[in-house]
Amino acid sequence: MAEQTAPRPMTVTTARTAAQLIALALLPAREFTVVCRGESITFQSTFMDDTAWDLLQFVPGNFARSLYNANKLSDKQLAWVHKLAVDFAAAQSAPQNDTNPSQFDALFAAFEAAKSKGAKRLTLRFDGINVKPNRDNSALWITSQSETEMGDYGMKPKYLGKVTPAGCDSRLSDTVKEIIMGAADDPLTAAIRYGKVSGECSCCGRELTDPRSIERGIGPICATKFGW
Repeated sequence: MAEQTAPRPMTVTTARTAAQLIALALLPAREFTVVCRGESITFQSTFMDDTAWDLLQFVPGNFARSLYNANKLSDKQLAWVHKLAVDFAAAQSAPQNDTNPSQFDALFAAFEAAKSKGAKRLTLRFDGINVKPNRDNSALWITSQSETEMGDYGMKPKYLGKVTPAGCDSRLSDTVKEIIMGAADDPLTAAIRYGKVSGECSCCGRELTDPRSIERGIGPICATKFGW
């Protein structure tokens, strides 16, 4: 049986702010399940469907934009609407000193600088994790350096969660969040520290062999590519 679709509700929320929409979360909690990279995630939402849908106008990323602009939604898509809305609301209400967007600016800027120079397959490595931007640099995917999972083409680094300008994914452990926040404060220093400890360049993952690169903790080409 084909999935039922929900028509886009008629709303007048163009004048409402994100905070006003979040304040409308008054319904009894409903349970939803989404599948992300093979992992089932069950969560609860107190938003009405149309309120969750309208919140997506404030959520960065192509996926949120495509859902917001859709005329109809399948049950699976509606569950994702609520997931993105709930995560966005949680990030907005989190303490500023834990998910202050300004703390991520330098990290996003480093990837933006590398992309502007034509660099591809970008990754920065920090203390056991890999940080990789999505296509439009609106989010950073975090994977493990020590754990793997099955992907479409074999084993791959395990996906841990993501970082957006609004904050850290709730799935990220406190240890991983601490590493990310430390790197976000000063990406270059974190990259150099990783290089000196591991003997590998944080930017390309290659072994540092040139004496100057070993001393500095990062290769000169990679440092220039990331705007350092």
